[in-house]
Amino acid sequence: MSNIQIVPASQVDSEMAPDFSSPKYRMLAQGDSWFSINGLNLFRASSLLPHLDFGASTIAVNCADPGDTLAHMVDWRRDPWFASYLCGPRERPWDAMLLSAGGNDLIDALGVGPTDPHGTPHPPSDRLLLTPAERAQLPAGSYLSEDGWSIFAAHLQAQFVALDSMRAASKNNRDVPIITHTYDYPMPRDVGAGLHFGPWLFPALVSYQVPATDWQSLAKVLLDRLFGLVSSMPLKNFHVVKTLGTLQPADVNPQIKSADWLNEIHPTSAGYAQIAARFCDEVATQRMLP
Repeated sequence: MSNIQIVPASQVDSEMAPDFSSPKYRMLAQGDSWFSINGLNLFRASSLLPHLDFGASTIAVNCADPGDTLAHMVDWRRDPWFASYLCGPRERPWDAMLLSAGGNDLIDALGVGPTDPHGTPHPPSDRLLLTPAERAQLPAGSYLSEDGWSIFAAHLQAQFVALDSMRAASKNNRDVPIITHTYDYPMPRDVGAGLHFGPWLFPALVSYQVPATDWQSLAKVLLDRLFGLVSSMPLKNFHVVKTLGTLQPADVNPQIKSADWLNEIHPTSAGYAQIAARFCDEVATQRMLP
């Protein structure tokens, strides 16, 4: 059983404030739905955080929010709790920053369709996927707009640099390690989370007329590229745990349930547990914590 205590950021300075004196590790968590259970079926899913076990008592103040992009996470106006606890008026020293980021940025970029709502074509530099006509002259299986990927990569790097600047502005946390994961390979399929969330990849691939036989391979290319991009960020004391390939991919048929995947992009509790074990093993092996 994990020995991590997760505290919502809003509770830290309330009458429900936790005791920070007893745990060995004090961590600040920021991220997306992989760190947050809001918006999901609480009886069937959790998140990655409750499964983390760093071998000692740990408290994690959680600022994560489902659907957040990294651009939102580093905008103090959108997320005042995170900025306040990292480098603002509520700042306290942390042993590590846990980060779950990049996935929603990729989904947002992938969701830019071939045309806008008025039917005006989006140029290839504004999107990640090529239309059937554009890829007709390319080798089979070529679906990515390299111009679009370059723009996306520059955008995401700018957000990581902004996060690094926030850390540098801190009095106590200038050298705090940032530790992030890299998700796992999803199977694009028509399985969302309830009535209002998702699916996330499936609509884009349908919109660009990507054959279903290539959905899994294209998802792998996208996640491998995201890993390469995040792991090459020019930040100090920045650790990227490669969690890709941990889970058994789901079936493309939405009627076939998966033991590891709750929906298109979120693991089941058992799936998160597998990723957490890999994550914590790497943190311990590479001695990422002080």
